[in-house]
Amino acid sequence: MKQTKEKLNAEVEIVCPQGLLIMVEGQRYFAAFSDFPFLAELPAREVFDIEYCGHGHIRWESSDIDLNTEILSNPDAYPFSFQGDMHEAAARLGRIGGTKKTESKAAASRENGRKGGRPRKEEMVSVQ
Repeated sequence: MKQTKEKLNAEVEIVCPQGLLIMVEGQRYFAAFSDFPFLAELPAREVFDIEYCGHGHIRWESSDIDLNTEILSNPDAYPFSFQGDMHEAAARLGRIGGTKKTESKAAASRENGRKGGRPRKEEMVSVQ
């Protein structure tokens, strides 16, 4: 008896107003348009044109969109999962970094407190 190896692939199973239900490597993932707005902008003829590239990596070649199952599982951990301006991306990264609590951050904060707080930015004086 010949054993067949299951082919690992990716496919868009359902399209709804809230997002896409995507099957990758036998697992289902819901890609909400609120987390992945660039998927909402896919032309209808390209939505189902998804490629499996291996190791959880999927791609829509014609639209140059790449995603991974790690991102699909936890979109909040990946702030570049949206299309926004650089200011918005920097603000989201700052919020994520600002919530991290480490001993080195606590030590730096205590040291700055002893010195009177966060160091002030020095104004640059132009000489003419």
